[in-house]
Amino acid sequence: MNLGELHRRGAALFRRLWDGLGEIPGVQRFGPAPESPRTPTLGFVVKGRTSTRVAERLAAAGLYLSHGDFYAATVIERLGLGAEGLVRAGMSCYSTEDEVDRLIDEVGVIAKIR
Repeated sequence: MNLGELHRRGAALFRRLWDGLGEIPGVQRFGPAPESPRTPTLGFVVKGRTSTRVAERLAAAGLYLSHGDFYAATVIERLGLGAEGLVRAGMSCYSTEDEVDRLIDEVGVIAKIR
């Protein structure tokens, strides 16, 4: 697979994630939209859930994502996300459509938990 194919694949997976998370009530996405020049990485929060708890729930489902401020404390503060920061998902050369769909589905479950 050449570099152009890797970028197209990452962009397609990212678009799938962006659109899927955008359909879940209570999920807020951060960063440029998929049509903007960007890396295939997305920060998000789930209303009423800490980023720590979201990451723990995802890990329990076999989905391992990072959470926190990612050394961008000023940005996180200006976004009003406090000490918890956000959850970060990134697409890479070994990411699959199934993993993206599982992530979207599990975030949907987390968002509905009362």
